[in-house]
Amino acid sequence: MTARRGNILITALVLLLTSVVWHRLSPVAFAQHPPAPVPPSLKTISVPLPSNLDEFVKNRAFAVVLGKALFWDMDVGSDRQACASCHFHAGADDRVKNQFNPGFPITADMSFGDAFGRTGSGAQAGPNYTAVAGDFPLHRLSNPEDRQSFVLYDSDDRFSSQGTFAGAFVSNPSLFVFGIDACGSADPATDPFRVNGFLVGDVFVRKVEPRNTPTMINAAFNFRNFWDGRANNIFNGVNPFGLRDQQARVWLENADGSVTPVQVALENASLASQAVGPPLSDFEMSCSGRTFSNLGRKMLPRRALASQAVHPQDSVLGPYRPLLLPTGLNYTYSQLVQNAFQDRYWSASQLVDGTFTQMEANFSMFWGLSIMLYEATLVSDETPFDKFRGDFVTPPNPAALTAQQQLGLDLFMTKGNCIACHKGPEFSSAATHLQAENQEEGLVERMVMRDGGIALYDNGFYNLGVRPSANDPGVGGRDPFGNPLSFTEQYLDMLRGRDVPDRFQIDACKFASPFTVDFPLSSLTSPDCHGVPFNPADIDGLRTAVRGTFKVPSLRNAALTGPYFHNGGQATLGQVVAFYNRGGDRTDVPGGDTSGVPSNVHPDINVLALTRAEQLALVAFLESLTDPRVQCEQAPFDHPELLVPNGHPFNQYTVVADPTTLNTKAVDSFMTIPPVGRDGLPGILQPCLGTFADRLGLSQSSGVTGS
Repeated sequence: MTARRGNILITALVLLLTSVVWHRLSPVAFAQHPPAPVPPSLKTISVPLPSNLDEFVKNRAFAVVLGKALFWDMDVGSDRQACASCHFHAGADDRVKNQFNPGFPITADMSFGDAFGRTGSGAQAGPNYTAVAGDFPLHRLSNPEDRQSFVLYDSDDRFSSQGTFAGAFVSNPSLFVFGIDACGSADPATDPFRVNGFLVGDVFVRKVEPRNTPTMINAAFNFRNFWDGRANNIFNGVNPFGLRDQQARVWLENADGSVTPVQVALENASLASQAVGPPLSDFEMSCSGRTFSNLGRKMLPRRALASQAVHPQDSVLGPYRPLLLPTGLNYTYSQLVQNAFQDRYWSASQLVDGTFTQMEANFSMFWGLSIMLYEATLVSDETPFDKFRGDFVTPPNPAALTAQQQLGLDLFMTKGNCIACHKGPEFSSAATHLQAENQEEGLVERMVMRDGGIALYDNGFYNLGVRPSANDPGVGGRDPFGNPLSFTEQYLDMLRGRDVPDRFQIDACKFASPFTVDFPLSSLTSPDCHGVPFNPADIDGLRTAVRGTFKVPSLRNAALTGPYFHNGGQATLGQVVAFYNRGGDRTDVPGGDTSGVPSNVHPDINVLALTRAEQLALVAFLESLTDPRVQCEQAPFDHPELLVPNGHPFNQYTVVADPTTLNTKAVDSFMTIPPVGRDGLPGILQPCLGTFADRLGLSQSSGVTGS
């Protein structure tokens, strides 16, 4: 055995023993819950990538350059929207103006605010409103420690990210050379927001997404992406839906220069599946009706980041800056594609459908895989917690966490039982499928729920009672082809002998409550734990808990990524801890849950009875999950310049119409995010990143309760 291998094995043993010792020493570890291992450092696992990636990518370094440039390029979007326009602050969004969505299009609700059209602070709700501290949380109780106390304020609005204006795409290649999409004016007769929507007076403002923006940092570890998991683990090269879309094809060059449509499948590529969603979304980055081939035709001839400054010391883009120009790179996007991807996917002479080049037709694949590889570099594994735990090279450092933070960790593991959902080094059970762990639970779990019944549910997707399930089905929804997003619903179809769109297997022996617990053995396919019901009536009667469930987000950098939950309804970590401390919000909302079970069905949502000091300790521990490189935008979290839309001049009552749009759209306000190099902040007049709570004049502990 080499000395290095011996040191690694010794360090691994130390890590294991410290996990056990921590719980042996914890005074409440066994009193409240069975012991669970303290999560290891994120440095102990690697980012999962497709095993067949090299069939498509010939130079990963150039693919990262392409992905970072595309992610930050404002000219991608129809209204100067980049991916980064919603992910510029620790991978998330801390803007406060024009960030409310009334619920549309997930629900038919197009009225802002509560039942009286008011915000939590008492102001008139509406588009282009600037949020203040008094607007949060979006569900406010007379006694924040009692979820059944009188409701002072409630709104089904969501706090999210502004995107594009209304309007339909009009193909106009002459404008593409200027980085402009021709978007027709919205038709007042057909646009649903002509009535009580994203207008101030008769002027359109930017639409806002119906779910809060999660960070893309560490998203590479998620088995599925998006809040509802619709970004499939398998990337089909075209859209987010993997093998669910049997018509998805990319174009492969033949020996004679002709092209053939082929189906592709890259596993562990949910980041690529996610990346191809926003560019064509008419809420996020596009006017309606644009295709990826249109986008390829617009972007491929352009010099990358042509209108944005790039820092000379940018950790990825810096070497490719032109010497004599202040903006962009010295490569066009076409040249970057040629350097990054295998020739057979872009070099054909034959046009696809007589219209688009092969490179234009395959632009969705180049886009998805290059952004996936860029985002796979965004791993925040240098937090105080990671130093506290140590890794295979660096021993644990007990001094890396304060005494208060160590108390918070103990509460996280025991009395608070946060570890039940936020497990593993990623602090998310939505990612643990990708680890070789003995406690692997699989994609579907079956266990006793809060009300004593037994239900099947998607592991890593939970209903916490943040909002009634009727407000948003989450993973209980369906894809555009009519298939359930949920693995649980697909599993029931598998038991019925039907084909399902996703490829997966379920071992019933791994369920916390196998079917042998509550079914007679005669009604199962075998008498051991592998047995599953075979009677159609039994299968139809199986309870599921998927309606209103959402992906468990990572807690890493949580202090920087507010507001919180899928609806953005809590502004501070203190408000989040208070939510869990009271056992969630009300469960007796009439008609609030179409699944027939209480809104917050997860069994671990109970009153915690944490003292104020304990709640503050939990907040302090969550702050220890902040990577200082993320907060100070040091490599790999550095970036080019970005102009971020920030609402419109004036307020929810008045905007200024833009005469260049025939007065149909409001004049934009922008805030400038300067370029940052590998050494990060602080720069001139640029401190390290603050928090969403800071924007509102709050501290992260604001909202904790008790004495």
